[in-house]
Amino acid sequence: MKVSDLMVTPVHSCKETDTLGEVARLMWEHDIGFVPVVTGDCKLAGVITDRDGFIAAYFQGKPLWEIPIRSAMSTRIAACPADASIEDAESLMRESQVHRLPVTAEDGTLTGVISINDFARQALSEADEELEEKVAITLGAISHPRTP
Repeated sequence: MKVSDLMVTPVHSCKETDTLGEVARLMWEHDIGFVPVVTGDCKLAGVITDRDGFIAAYFQGKPLWEIPIRSAMSTRIAACPADASIEDAESLMRESQVHRLPVTAEDGTLTGVISINDFARQALSEADEELEEKVAITLGAISHPRTP
């Protein structure tokens, strides 16, 4: 099975010039906690999570509408291509300790997002014990405390 079989598309994204207030609204309206950040030509520039925004707001001490995304987003991005296997995507999630991966085309254009939740739903819908075990292993690795 390929990432393209499970990835979510279209993707709700934002630009570096947007504010945390705009992204908070996007997250609220679409019940998401992760938003890829793209350049003007839809190339992946970073990602922002609800946690990133919350911590940035606390430490910057400004209203969300005054905080640019670029000051809170992560530019250390783990991403995968749509034709990657789900095993490769899970491995990348474990190594990077992330719950979600942006999916990109060869030129870096954002094409989708895949999450550990997508794998879990697939395992449940197919009653696939092997996939369930892989999901549990991946979730355990993601949840392990990070070392500095």
